[in-house]
Amino acid sequence: MAGLAIRKAPNLSVSRRVAKPPPKHDPQQDYVFRYRAKKHGELPHVVKFSGGRSSGMLLFALLENRLLDPTRGDVIVFNNTSAEHPDTYRYVQDCIGAARIYGIPFFQIEFQTYEDARKGEWTRLPTYRLVNEQPKSPDNPNGFHWQGEVYEELLSWSGYVPNQFNRICTRHLKLDVTRNFLRDWLASRPSIPRLGHYGEKSRMDPEIAFRRHQNNQGGVPKEIFLQKRAYVWHRPHFRHEQRYDEYCQDWKPFENTALKGKTFGDRARFGKGGVEYVSMIGLRADEPHRIQRVMDRNNTTAGYEGEHVYTPLGDMAVTRNDVNAFWDRQNWDLSLPNDASLSNCVYCFLKGAANLDIVHSRMENEKAAETDGFGSLANTPCDLAWWEQVEGKYGRDLVAEGRKTRGNVKHIGFFGSDGVSYKAMNNGLDLGEFAETMLPCDCTE
Repeated sequence: MAGLAIRKAPNLSVSRRVAKPPPKHDPQQDYVFRYRAKKHGELPHVVKFSGGRSSGMLLFALLENRLLDPTRGDVIVFNNTSAEHPDTYRYVQDCIGAARIYGIPFFQIEFQTYEDARKGEWTRLPTYRLVNEQPKSPDNPNGFHWQGEVYEELLSWSGYVPNQFNRICTRHLKLDVTRNFLRDWLASRPSIPRLGHYGEKSRMDPEIAFRRHQNNQGGVPKEIFLQKRAYVWHRPHFRHEQRYDEYCQDWKPFENTALKGKTFGDRARFGKGGVEYVSMIGLRADEPHRIQRVMDRNNTTAGYEGEHVYTPLGDMAVTRNDVNAFWDRQNWDLSLPNDASLSNCVYCFLKGAANLDIVHSRMENEKAAETDGFGSLANTPCDLAWWEQVEGKYGRDLVAEGRKTRGNVKHIGFFGSDGVSYKAMNNGLDLGEFAETMLPCDCTE
């Protein structure tokens, strides 16, 4: 990690003038970044770093051109799903190291649940934790998870798997954890508070939890319901108080007058009369549908209150080829193929038929090898067998649930009910015949 530095980042400056959209990206050109409203330049900026090359290029373009300011409350956030490739985690570590010279706080956060009482009953509630930049181990209990623990905690808590129409993974592991983190970060406190009760053991009552499921019109049989919830009920039942300076060398108290009077207790409130902030997202010009979807969040009825989304790479006409050319100029890079097939959650169901075939071919060669700092990748999200196991455990078995079935549909999993499953893939299913029914990767923060 030592000696990592950025070479020849795009020149990007803030201006009030309206720049004509370039037809093609030119790394020698000076680009103009324009805020849609004057006040946006005064708001805290949040860089949503995905751990990929595009968001890395955006991050260092912003840093190199001094467009981020720690006194404004700016922050960089990486959301760990625990289902990434080890090389993604190494790249994140490198980016954190290279970014330190700029003095902008850079945090890694993860989804977690905790136990608390609601209406007189103990239940599990979602939140997040701060983690450091090394893998979790007995010697490093505050490190990041990488063996699917966070992902499975979400599935066990929700009781079902995501699909292309209900991406609970994106919502809970990325969007909502960032939102919860910002409520704490923008409250200008030195730490995030402890959550959960002080008992030594879990206080969850399976009988009460199942009765609540029934009262909410749930129809899953008791045995299946309890099997699905077992994992999350055995996860830590509280979150420690965590100080920012223990997880980020660049943390310093910031004093932003725009935040005065906009907190409730120890948490910021968003929207009208509350905190507003700018989100910087590394989507490229050759991803127009993804850009449109995040830009739609600027409509307060469709997005998060207080958030103003910007996609500077799109404004600069940056494409995947331009991103790869940028990293070719560096003396370090993400050690994954340029086609992005192994980025994000390794076997993500949204990667599409062609990419999943490529992923499986590559990972079969990797999973048996010992990986420096991580160990064997077998039975982790780098192994198709792990995805088969969680789909079988948390997917819908309509026969076991006593549901009426239509046609040959007996199971509903990550891919819906179209005949594709991780079990079928692991048994040699040819994805070619399903290529048109499987969407390409479309995970967006």
